[in-house]
Amino acid sequence: MKNHARLLATLAAILALGMIAACSAQPQPPAPQAPAANAPAQSAPAQSAQPTAAQPAAAAKPTEQAKAAAPAAGGNVNNVGKKLPDDAAPSEQQVLVLTNDQQAQSEGARFMDIMASVYNRALGNDLFSMPLIRLNKDFEVIPGAAKSWKMSSDGKTWTFQIRDDLNWSDGTPVTAEDWVASFRHIADPKTGYDFGWFFEEANIKNFKEAEAGTAKLEDIGVKAGSNPKELVFETTKVIPYFPMLMLYTPPLQAKQLAAKGPTYNSDPATSVSAGPWILKEWANDRVVVEANPKMPDDLKPYLNKVIFIKPKNELQAYQAGEVDRARSGSAADVKVITSDPQLSKDASPDVGDFRVHYFFFDMSKPPFDNMKVRQAFAHLFDRETIMKTILPPPAAKPASSFLAPGFPGSNMDALKDYQKYDPELAKKLYAESGVKITDKLTLQVRVGNPIEEALVAMSQVYADEIKKQLGVDVEVQRVEPKVFMDSLNAKPTGIQFGFVSYGMDYLDQSNMLSVFKPGGRHNWNNQKYQALLDQAGPEQDKAKRDQLYKDAEKMIVDEAPAVFALQQFDVWTWRPWISGATFKPGKVNTARGIGFPGWGTFSPASIDTYVTKDVLQARPNPPK
Repeated sequence: MKNHARLLATLAAILALGMIAACSAQPQPPAPQAPAANAPAQSAPAQSAQPTAAQPAAAAKPTEQAKAAAPAAGGNVNNVGKKLPDDAAPSEQQVLVLTNDQQAQSEGARFMDIMASVYNRALGNDLFSMPLIRLNKDFEVIPGAAKSWKMSSDGKTWTFQIRDDLNWSDGTPVTAEDWVASFRHIADPKTGYDFGWFFEEANIKNFKEAEAGTAKLEDIGVKAGSNPKELVFETTKVIPYFPMLMLYTPPLQAKQLAAKGPTYNSDPATSVSAGPWILKEWANDRVVVEANPKMPDDLKPYLNKVIFIKPKNELQAYQAGEVDRARSGSAADVKVITSDPQLSKDASPDVGDFRVHYFFFDMSKPPFDNMKVRQAFAHLFDRETIMKTILPPPAAKPASSFLAPGFPGSNMDALKDYQKYDPELAKKLYAESGVKITDKLTLQVRVGNPIEEALVAMSQVYADEIKKQLGVDVEVQRVEPKVFMDSLNAKPTGIQFGFVSYGMDYLDQSNMLSVFKPGGRHNWNNQKYQALLDQAGPEQDKAKRDQLYKDAEKMIVDEAPAVFALQQFDVWTWRPWISGATFKPGKVNTARGIGFPGWGTFSPASIDTYVTKDVLQARPNPPK
């Protein structure tokens, strides 16, 4: 359809039938204070997710959220002897039925631990050991399995002290050897670990070489220290934010990994836990865990039991009383929520992983090796009109750059004009490029996302605008996630023009902006950009570091290796009788509920959540 207004009107009608997910923006997190240089390790560190100097963190102090959730003296205790808060329901009611944090899991996947697999984890994963650090509601780094950490004087050695009171459920102490074995497992080329690139970003000595088979596994820079509870990392570069990179480190047990392999936690007979939960029942579509009585008191959960299921439609299951939370991922769901007074109260938009969707190009060959062609295309995406018509707030917000509001160093408002909708400027830049595109282009869209219909619809509007303004034919093509990513990551890439998204793995500019580094996901290969990343990475002056990253992001929106389209967020519905510190508004994340990094042991969420007395009127008998 060539008539732009008519197509948008048609898409608005399609929207009413159901095509969107939901989202909300977040305020900018406050800048942290840098600790003193080379201070001694603290007994309970807490450092902001925004990196400062590469130093040990300051001692953690109880937050107002933690105080609000603190149990009162009395006889209401749960099955593992933990005192429940004053407003908590009786112990037998401390049961929840949940869906998975992940939007999808591979059918038949048996991996229950992130150090076994990231993209093929099963239902109810990441509950059976503690990462070295965790994130609180406001994305701040807090202690996990490690009670303290410190950096060496040269910035290339980090030493973590593991809690003395942390043991596996089979009685085996949790020691540095569990992390040593886990890191050797994921670095082993025979494992084919699907998240190795993340730990390459940590610049752990010999890790990348071990993956390639050119270094021995025992030579990687993850070793036991002077005692069994001391874990030492050696890096090849100064990484001021290194502790933050240790979020995804809930270890596999060294003993059971050697005996049973990385899927041992999907069988109650072989599962061992050093986390808040013990596996009691496992199936691909139902997992049951119970509170671990052998955890230290502060790491014991309030809940007695959590049941995970996989309904076909989460919101319908929520309405039927089958689950206690649901992720909404379609326009039909959003319409139901906004038109229902109770669901509207239950719904909680969340910033999630600061996910941004963007169009990208193969810049290694014509026509997109020409910067002015890319810039011309960048001025033809009408964000405001398309968002209002296809994916309006609270489902989405326009994105004019990569770092969304609320993300450290976000500069979106200052960069909004670089890729603003301006057809006349687009035609001028295209003419100046000297390029005449005569072949039809194929715009490939990665599907499989809950909002895939909206993404396809946006892409079609964009394709028609390119045809209208530049006379270039563009065909929109849906591509399944695995096929899409295999083509994108191929060298040379198999995608000439595509639409994809990226969300953070850790809350630092280095994570998001590294997507465009030379040799990475895209083939922009701008050495000036890489130089800015290299300079910013080890910089310990926060103001200088932030400015370097702002300069780098400005290069992206100016030279247009990508055309940024929208921010995507999650909307969860939660039962009103679910409470806890994580359900209180934070300073950065003000949404009610559990946001990034989810229900697992990456945050205190599954420990501090409990069921209030309000449940007694709605649910006299707990779920089985």
